[in-house]
Amino acid sequence: MDVAAMGQSGMPAAAPVSATAPTSVPAPAAKPTRTVYAAGGGRKLAFSFVFLILLPFFISLPPMLFWRVSQGHWQGTPGLIVLAVGFTFIMILLLIELVHSLMARIELGENSVKMTLPSGRGPTPIIRYRSHDIPYGEIKSVETRREIYGGSVAPVLLQGARLILKDDSAVKLGYVSEANSDPCFPYPEIAQQIAERAGLTVQHRGNVRRSVQKKYLGLSRGLLTPGDGHVEDSEIEALNNSHRRWVMRLISLLVGLVVVGIALDIAYPPSSGLPPALTSITKSIMSATTTSPPATTAPAKKK
Repeated sequence: MDVAAMGQSGMPAAAPVSATAPTSVPAPAAKPTRTVYAAGGGRKLAFSFVFLILLPFFISLPPMLFWRVSQGHWQGTPGLIVLAVGFTFIMILLLIELVHSLMARIELGENSVKMTLPSGRGPTPIIRYRSHDIPYGEIKSVETRREIYGGSVAPVLLQGARLILKDDSAVKLGYVSEANSDPCFPYPEIAQQIAERAGLTVQHRGNVRRSVQKKYLGLSRGLLTPGDGHVEDSEIEALNNSHRRWVMRLISLLVGLVVVGIALDIAYPPSSGLPPALTSITKSIMSATTTSPPATTAPAKKK
Protein backbone atom coordinates (compact mmCIF):
# COMPACT_ATOMS: atom_id res chain seq x y z
CA MET A 1 0.00 0.00 0.00
CA ASP A 2 1.26 3.40 -0.90
CA VAL A 3 1.48 5.30 2.39
CA ALA A 4 2.16 8.65 0.68
CA ALA A 5 -0.94 8.26 -1.43
CA MET A 6 -2.98 7.39 1.66
CA GLY A 7 -1.69 10.48 3.50
CA GLN A 8 -2.56 12.75 0.63
CA SER A 9 -6.03 11.25 0.28
CA GLY A 10 -6.68 11.70 3.99
CA MET A 11 -5.94 15.46 3.93
CA PRO A 12 -8.92 17.79 3.34
CA ALA A 13 -9.09 19.55 -0.03
CA ALA A 14 -8.13 23.26 -0.01
CA ALA A 15 -10.95 25.74 -0.58
CA PRO A 16 -10.84 27.54 -3.92
CA VAL A 17 -9.53 31.14 -3.74
CA SER A 18 -11.91 33.80 -5.11
CA ALA A 19 -10.46 35.87 -7.93
CA THR A 20 -12.51 38.98 -7.02
CA ALA A 21 -10.99 41.67 -4.79
CA PRO A 22 -12.71 42.52 -1.50
CA THR A 23 -15.35 45.26 -1.82
CA SER A 24 -14.42 48.64 -0.28
CA VAL A 25 -16.70 50.31 2.26
CA PRO A 26 -18.24 53.51 0.80
CA ALA A 27 -16.96 56.69 2.42
CA PRO A 28 -19.52 58.69 4.37
CA ALA A 29 -20.91 61.80 2.68
CA ALA A 30 -19.05 64.93 3.59
CA LYS A 31 -20.98 67.23 5.89
CA PRO A 32 -21.61 70.76 4.60
CA THR A 33 -19.14 73.24 5.95
CA ARG A 34 -20.15 76.26 8.00
CA THR A 35 -20.42 79.38 5.82
CA VAL A 36 -20.96 82.90 7.13
CA TYR A 37 -22.07 85.92 5.10
CA ALA A 38 -21.53 89.28 6.80
CA ALA A 39 -20.09 92.71 6.11
CA GLY A 40 -16.33 93.02 6.46
CA GLY A 41 -14.48 95.28 8.85
CA GLY A 42 -13.57 97.75 6.09
CA ARG A 43 -17.20 98.39 5.17
CA LYS A 44 -18.22 98.81 8.83
CA LEU A 45 -15.34 101.21 9.46
CA ALA A 46 -16.03 103.27 6.32
CA PHE A 47 -19.74 103.77 6.99
CA SER A 48 -19.12 104.50 10.67
CA PHE A 49 -16.41 107.06 9.87
CA VAL A 50 -18.45 108.90 7.22
CA PHE A 51 -21.59 108.94 9.39
CA LEU A 52 -19.76 110.29 12.45
CA ILE A 53 -17.94 112.94 10.39
CA LEU A 54 -21.19 114.27 8.88
CA LEU A 55 -23.28 113.99 12.05
CA PRO A 56 -22.13 117.30 13.72
CA PHE A 57 -22.90 119.29 10.55
CA PHE A 58 -26.32 117.63 10.28
CA ILE A 59 -27.17 118.36 13.93
CA SER A 60 -26.22 122.04 13.50
CA LEU A 61 -28.72 122.60 10.64
CA PRO A 62 -31.98 122.80 12.70
CA PRO A 63 -30.65 125.46 15.17
CA MET A 64 -29.21 127.42 12.25
CA LEU A 65 -32.53 127.40 10.38
CA PHE A 66 -34.46 128.29 13.55
CA TRP A 67 -32.18 131.27 14.25
CA ARG A 68 -32.44 132.62 10.71
CA VAL A 69 -36.23 132.33 10.63
CA SER A 70 -36.69 133.80 14.13
CA GLN A 71 -34.42 136.76 13.32
CA GLY A 72 -36.04 137.39 9.95
CA HIS A 73 -32.92 136.68 7.87
CA TRP A 74 -34.59 135.36 4.72
CA GLN A 75 -31.69 135.97 2.34
CA GLY A 76 -30.22 132.56 1.54
CA THR A 77 -32.69 130.73 3.81
CA PRO A 78 -34.55 128.90 0.98
CA GLY A 79 -31.25 127.52 -0.30
CA LEU A 80 -30.33 126.41 3.20
CA ILE A 81 -33.69 124.62 3.51
CA VAL A 82 -33.05 122.75 0.25
CA LEU A 83 -29.59 121.82 1.53
CA ALA A 84 -31.09 120.55 4.80
CA VAL A 85 -33.63 118.37 2.96
CA GLY A 86 -30.94 116.82 0.74
CA PHE A 87 -28.61 116.38 3.72
CA THR A 88 -31.38 114.60 5.65
CA PHE A 89 -31.97 112.19 2.78
CA ILE A 90 -28.25 111.37 2.58
CA MET A 91 -27.99 110.84 6.34
CA ILE A 92 -30.98 108.47 6.31
CA LEU A 93 -29.37 106.38 3.57
CA LEU A 94 -26.07 106.34 5.45
CA LEU A 95 -27.83 105.26 8.65
CA ILE A 96 -29.63 102.43 6.83
CA GLU A 97 -26.38 101.15 5.28
CA LEU A 98 -24.50 101.51 8.57
CA VAL A 99 -27.08 99.50 10.53
CA HIS A 100 -27.23 96.89 7.77
CA SER A 101 -23.45 96.43 7.78
CA LEU A 102 -23.43 96.08 11.58
CA MET A 103 -26.51 93.86 12.01
CA ALA A 104 -27.00 91.72 8.90
CA ARG A 105 -25.58 88.20 9.11
CA ILE A 106 -26.36 84.81 7.52
CA GLU A 107 -24.77 81.63 8.86
CA LEU A 108 -25.22 78.36 6.97
CA GLY A 109 -24.58 75.62 9.52
CA GLU A 110 -24.65 71.85 9.28
CA ASN A 111 -28.29 71.44 10.33
CA SER A 112 -29.86 74.89 10.18
CA VAL A 113 -29.51 78.39 8.79
CA LYS A 114 -29.22 81.30 11.23
CA MET A 115 -30.10 84.73 9.88
CA THR A 116 -30.35 88.28 11.19
CA LEU A 117 -31.96 90.32 8.41
CA PRO A 118 -34.25 93.36 7.98
CA SER A 119 -37.84 92.59 8.87
CA GLY A 120 -39.45 95.21 6.62
CA ARG A 121 -40.73 94.82 3.07
CA GLY A 122 -39.16 96.29 -0.01
CA PRO A 123 -35.69 96.26 -1.60
CA THR A 124 -34.18 98.80 0.81
CA PRO A 125 -33.36 97.52 4.32
CA ILE A 126 -34.70 99.50 7.25
CA ILE A 127 -33.77 99.81 10.90
CA ARG A 128 -35.88 96.91 12.28
CA TYR A 129 -34.16 93.52 12.21
CA ARG A 130 -35.26 90.00 13.09
CA SER A 131 -33.30 86.82 13.83
CA HIS A 132 -34.20 83.33 12.55
CA ASP A 133 -32.88 79.83 13.26
CA ILE A 134 -34.46 77.57 10.64
CA PRO A 135 -33.62 73.83 10.38
CA TYR A 136 -33.16 72.67 6.81
CA GLY A 137 -35.87 70.07 7.31
CA GLU A 138 -38.44 72.82 7.94
CA ILE A 139 -37.86 74.47 4.54
CA LYS A 140 -40.52 73.65 1.98
CA SER A 141 -39.13 75.55 -1.01
CA VAL A 142 -36.60 78.21 -2.01
CA GLU A 143 -37.83 80.84 -4.47
CA THR A 144 -36.24 83.63 -6.49
CA ARG A 145 -37.66 86.19 -8.87
CA ARG A 146 -36.48 89.13 -10.95
CA GLU A 147 -38.30 92.40 -10.32
CA ILE A 148 -38.17 95.39 -12.67
CA TYR A 149 -38.68 98.98 -11.57
CA GLY A 150 -38.80 102.09 -13.73
CA GLY A 151 -38.88 102.43 -17.49
CA SER A 152 -36.46 102.56 -20.40
CA VAL A 153 -34.69 105.70 -19.12
CA ALA A 154 -33.59 104.31 -15.74
CA PRO A 155 -34.67 100.69 -15.25
CA VAL A 156 -33.64 98.84 -12.10
CA LEU A 157 -33.43 95.04 -12.17
CA LEU A 158 -33.38 93.28 -8.80
CA GLN A 159 -33.13 89.61 -7.86
CA GLY A 160 -35.25 88.71 -4.83
CA ALA A 161 -35.01 85.50 -2.80
CA ARG A 162 -37.07 84.00 0.01
CA LEU A 163 -37.70 80.76 1.90
CA ILE A 164 -41.09 79.06 2.17
CA LEU A 165 -41.42 76.99 5.36
CA LYS A 166 -43.60 73.92 5.82
CA ASP A 167 -46.17 75.98 7.72
CA ASP A 168 -46.50 78.13 4.52
CA SER A 169 -44.87 81.15 6.14
CA ALA A 170 -42.34 83.15 4.12
CA VAL A 171 -38.94 84.37 5.28
CA LYS A 172 -37.32 87.05 3.13
CA LEU A 173 -33.63 86.78 2.34
CA GLY A 174 -33.21 90.02 0.42
CA TYR A 175 -32.58 91.71 -2.89
CA VAL A 176 -29.49 92.23 -4.99
CA SER A 177 -29.05 94.43 -8.04
CA GLU A 178 -28.12 92.68 -11.27
CA ALA A 179 -26.02 95.67 -12.34
CA ASN A 180 -24.04 95.91 -9.09
CA SER A 181 -24.10 92.75 -6.99
CA ASP A 182 -23.22 92.96 -3.30
CA PRO A 183 -20.20 90.67 -2.65
CA CYS A 184 -21.06 90.41 1.06
CA PHE A 185 -24.65 89.28 0.53
CA PRO A 186 -25.11 87.56 -2.88
CA TYR A 187 -28.68 86.46 -2.15
CA PRO A 188 -29.19 84.28 -5.27
CA GLU A 189 -26.01 82.35 -4.36
CA ILE A 190 -27.12 82.06 -0.73
CA ALA A 191 -30.52 80.76 -1.85
CA GLN A 192 -28.79 78.15 -4.03
CA GLN A 193 -26.65 76.94 -1.13
CA ILE A 194 -29.63 76.73 1.24
CA ALA A 195 -31.56 74.71 -1.36
CA GLU A 196 -28.66 72.27 -1.78
CA ARG A 197 -28.36 71.74 1.98
CA ALA A 198 -32.13 71.23 2.27
CA GLY A 199 -32.18 68.78 -0.66
CA LEU A 200 -34.30 71.11 -2.82
CA THR A 201 -34.02 72.96 -6.10
CA VAL A 202 -34.38 76.72 -6.43
CA GLN A 203 -37.70 77.70 -8.03
CA HIS A 204 -37.45 80.77 -10.25
CA ARG A 205 -40.81 82.51 -10.41
CA GLY A 206 -40.13 84.53 -13.53
CA ASN A 207 -39.85 88.25 -14.25
CA VAL A 208 -42.38 90.84 -13.13
CA ARG A 209 -42.66 94.60 -13.39
CA ARG A 210 -43.23 96.25 -10.02
CA SER A 211 -44.50 99.68 -9.07
CA VAL A 212 -42.38 101.74 -6.67
CA GLN A 213 -45.48 103.42 -5.27
CA LYS A 214 -47.13 100.11 -4.44
CA LYS A 215 -43.93 98.70 -3.01
CA TYR A 216 -43.15 101.54 -0.64
CA LEU A 217 -46.68 102.72 0.22
CA GLY A 218 -47.58 99.32 1.66
CA LEU A 219 -49.99 98.21 -1.05
CA SER A 220 -48.00 95.01 -1.55
CA ARG A 221 -48.28 92.48 1.27
CA GLY A 222 -45.47 90.08 0.47
CA LEU A 223 -42.00 89.94 -0.97
CA LEU A 224 -42.82 87.84 -4.02
CA THR A 225 -46.56 88.41 -4.30
CA PRO A 226 -48.05 88.57 -7.82
CA GLY A 227 -46.57 91.59 -9.55
CA ASP A 228 -48.07 94.19 -11.84
CA GLY A 229 -47.39 92.11 -14.95
CA HIS A 230 -45.18 89.32 -16.27
CA VAL A 231 -42.22 90.39 -18.40
CA GLU A 232 -40.59 88.17 -20.99
CA ASP A 233 -36.82 87.86 -21.35
CA SER A 234 -36.96 89.48 -24.81
CA GLU A 235 -38.65 92.55 -23.32
CA ILE A 236 -35.96 92.76 -20.63
CA GLU A 237 -33.26 92.70 -23.31
CA ALA A 238 -35.04 95.46 -25.24
CA LEU A 239 -35.35 97.45 -22.00
CA ASN A 240 -31.62 97.13 -21.34
CA ASN A 241 -30.78 98.20 -24.90
CA SER A 242 -33.02 101.25 -24.59
CA HIS A 243 -31.40 102.12 -21.28
CA ARG A 244 -27.93 101.94 -22.86
CA ARG A 245 -29.03 104.29 -25.65
CA TRP A 246 -30.41 106.80 -23.15
CA VAL A 247 -27.20 106.69 -21.14
CA MET A 248 -25.10 107.29 -24.26
CA ARG A 249 -27.32 110.25 -25.20
CA LEU A 250 -26.89 111.79 -21.76
CA ILE A 251 -23.12 111.28 -21.89
CA SER A 252 -22.96 112.86 -25.36
CA LEU A 253 -25.02 115.82 -24.15
CA LEU A 254 -22.76 116.39 -21.14
CA VAL A 255 -19.62 116.10 -23.27
CA GLY A 256 -21.10 118.56 -25.77
CA LEU A 257 -21.89 121.08 -23.02
CA VAL A 258 -18.35 120.80 -21.68
CA VAL A 259 -16.87 121.33 -25.15
CA VAL A 260 -19.10 124.37 -25.78
CA GLY A 261 -18.12 125.87 -22.41
CA ILE A 262 -14.41 125.40 -23.08
CA ALA A 263 -14.78 126.94 -26.56
CA LEU A 264 -16.58 129.99 -25.14
CA ASP A 265 -13.88 130.44 -22.50
CA ILE A 266 -11.20 130.36 -25.19
CA ALA A 267 -13.07 132.72 -27.53
CA TYR A 268 -13.98 135.21 -24.82
CA PRO A 269 -11.23 135.72 -22.23
CA PRO A 270 -12.34 136.69 -18.72
CA SER A 271 -12.80 140.37 -18.02
CA SER A 272 -14.38 140.35 -14.57
CA GLY A 273 -15.00 138.14 -11.59
CA LEU A 274 -17.95 136.46 -13.34
CA PRO A 275 -17.50 133.33 -15.42
CA PRO A 276 -15.80 134.28 -18.72
CA ALA A 277 -18.46 132.86 -21.01
CA LEU A 278 -21.28 134.49 -19.04
CA THR A 279 -19.52 137.86 -19.00
CA SER A 280 -18.78 137.78 -22.73
CA ILE A 281 -22.27 136.67 -23.75
CA THR A 282 -23.86 139.30 -21.49
CA LYS A 283 -21.69 142.04 -22.97
CA SER A 284 -22.46 140.91 -26.51
CA ILE A 285 -26.19 140.96 -25.85
CA MET A 286 -26.04 144.33 -24.13
CA SER A 287 -23.99 145.92 -26.91
CA ALA A 288 -26.36 144.58 -29.57
CA THR A 289 -29.53 145.78 -27.86
CA THR A 290 -28.28 149.15 -26.59
CA THR A 291 -28.47 151.98 -29.13
CA SER A 292 -26.18 154.97 -28.81
CA PRO A 293 -27.95 158.35 -28.35
CA PRO A 294 -27.85 160.78 -31.35
CA ALA A 295 -24.96 163.20 -31.32
CA THR A 296 -25.92 166.81 -30.50
CA THR A 297 -24.34 169.69 -32.46
CA ALA A 298 -23.25 172.77 -30.62
CA PRO A 299 -25.23 175.92 -31.50
CA ALA A 300 -23.47 178.47 -33.68
CA LYS A 301 -22.19 181.64 -31.98
CA LYS A 302 -23.78 184.96 -32.97
CA LYS A 303 -21.49 187.53 -34.43
